[in-house]
Amino acid sequence: MIFTLLIALVAILLLVGGQTLLKVGLNDIGGVSLFGGNPVGSLLGLFRTPWIILGFACYGASSLLWLDVLSKLDFSLAFPMVSLTYVFTLVIGRFLFHETVGLERVVGVLLILGGIFFVVRSGR
Repeated sequence: MIFTLLIALVAILLLVGGQTLLKVGLNDIGGVSLFGGNPVGSLLGLFRTPWIILGFACYGASSLLWLDVLSKLDFSLAFPMVSLTYVFTLVIGRFLFHETVGLERVVGVLLILGGIFFVVRSGR
């Protein structure tokens, strides 16, 4: 089970990495507008942006690893672990994107961590 939990962690980190790369790419191109202006041009621009392509590649790798995790763990154990993305994205948002992270967000993430602890502990 420990090895599967490690695979889950790698899959979650790839998911967060993919999301981060998408954000970096969108920041580079000034965002995207799918509901107004030129949505086709916006979509085509996405697929010419290396950060966006790499972000989707991370999503793909994460999905493949996640298939392995889902085949070995109970769904009610595996899926709540995806909540770790909230923890990692809070840290990345604060230090990479210089976002303001208030006490309420920190407390919320600590509550999520507590929930993950009890869910994983119940699977033993």
